[in-house]
Amino acid sequence: MKAISVQQPFAFEILSGQKTIEVRDQDTLYRGDLLVCSSRKPAFPQEDMEEMEEEYGCTFLYGQALCVVRLADVRPMEMGDEQKALVDKFDPEALCWVFEDVRPVIPFPVKAQKDIFEIEDSLVQTSPFKYGEGVVVKGGTVALDFGIDFSGWRGRVSEVLLTDEGEPRVHVLWDSQSLRSIPISVIQTCEKERFDWTGVLLRFSEIQPSEPRDTWDDVQEALDSIIEENPELFDEQ
Repeated sequence: MKAISVQQPFAFEILSGQKTIEVRDQDTLYRGDLLVCSSRKPAFPQEDMEEMEEEYGCTFLYGQALCVVRLADVRPMEMGDEQKALVDKFDPEALCWVFEDVRPVIPFPVKAQKDIFEIEDSLVQTSPFKYGEGVVVKGGTVALDFGIDFSGWRGRVSEVLLTDEGEPRVHVLWDSQSLRSIPISVIQTCEKERFDWTGVLLRFSEIQPSEPRDTWDDVQEALDSIIEENPELFDEQ
């Protein structure tokens, strides 16, 4: 499969569907599936990258294959492409690589190369879940550390990643109703131990697709309410 390397955070923005145009100075006659890989070197200083991770609610992967897109077109940049490319300025000399049909893959290490390069097809395994997709936790899924039965809890996919043991997992950010179901005692423990309580890592077999029952704004409102109602848990330590 043909592949390209893209610096973070731009690679994540392609994976998440926010960035559908990649601005480059190289042309290509190729059209079709293209594996998007993240470079090892980020585009911005570490402090800025950490702030963006917090904003996006994810952990950027470096030197990894992230997703397959369909390269639909390569053409000169046009006025108005800035929004889809997530760039500030129009560049009449630049070329727009137009991406469609984003499909996350189970991440694996890739050494960045210049321009288009080849990756063995057998390494590419498409994830059954996409970024932002609504999911529901299947019955019998229990958080052993806290004794919480997650059956029926819902959220959205925020990441597909590999554990240190090489097992693929999905990070699910809870929706507003699920967030309000978390016992305050659990939130207190998570804050004390520096654990994330806004989402959870689950196996592919533990979730299934489901229509979202709220919006991202509802999720943020629920988070704000929990913090405002329990200020003693979120004071600077």
